[in-house]
Order: sequence, then C-alpha cells, then structure tokens
Amino acid sequence: MATLTGRMERTKREIEHNKANIRDRGFRRVKGWDADCPRYPGRDSMGGPFYDWEDHCYMLKHKEVPTVYVSEPYVERVQGEAFSELADLVKDGWHVQISEGLSLHNPGRTLPIWITWDNKSTDHELLDVSRTNCDRDCEFC
Repeated sequence: MATLTGRMERTKREIEHNKANIRDRGFRRVKGWDADCPRYPGRDSMGGPFYDWEDHCYMLKHKEVPTVYVSEPYVERVQGEAFSELADLVKDGWHVQISEGLSLHNPGRTLPIWITWDNKSTDHELLDVSRTNCDRDCEFC
C-alpha cells in the first residue's frame, strides 16, 4: 500500500510540475478542442468521428504562438496507424511533436502530442516540447 501511495503522490507532484512548466511558458490551458482543430477525414462539426489516438484533449493558448492542440493518449495507442495519421496531418500542413514529458494526465503512461498549424511561428522556442524552462532543481528535470 505504501508503494502505491508513494507512486500516486509522485504522479501528483509530476502533474503539478508539468502544469507549472506549461504555465511558466505563458500558456493558458483550455479543455477540449475547437472547430479549427486537426480534422479526421469526414469529421463533422459536432466533433466525431475521432482519431483513435485522440484522448485527454485540450488546447494551449498563448498570445505569441498559434493554438496548440494537445492529445495525451496512452502509450500503447500510439503505434501503427496512429503514426500514419500523424504523418498525414504533417502532409496537410500541421506541425506535430510527440513528447515523453509535459504530460498533464497520468505521466509515464500517456504520451503528449502537440499539434500546431505549421507556419513561421512553429519555430518559436515556446513550442519546443523537448526544451524545459524549469529552473528548479527537481526530480523531474
């Protein structure tokens, strides 16, 4: 029981750390995706059907960069067809990054996928998921 409790406490700390890291970049989190989100072929205005890898979706808003659409599927859902669908998004003009960090839902088990409309702003350091701006000496960086 102590091991499970310890793991749950560590997960809570990591989620709070990741929220702070995202907030420190100046992003504001908004639940769900809006009508400008990446589209599954045939997706209707009500949102469905969805990509199989869409899970725990939210947007990150920032005044300096385009909206970031984030999906945090469980790791086992990001394989095979998911990579093909993500590659299709890139072909359609989206910028896609997959990160093992910055997860806000079940870190270590989910894989954050950051998707932005590909334009000159995608080179902005705020959109680099591999970069952490954590200046704290912590257990997660």
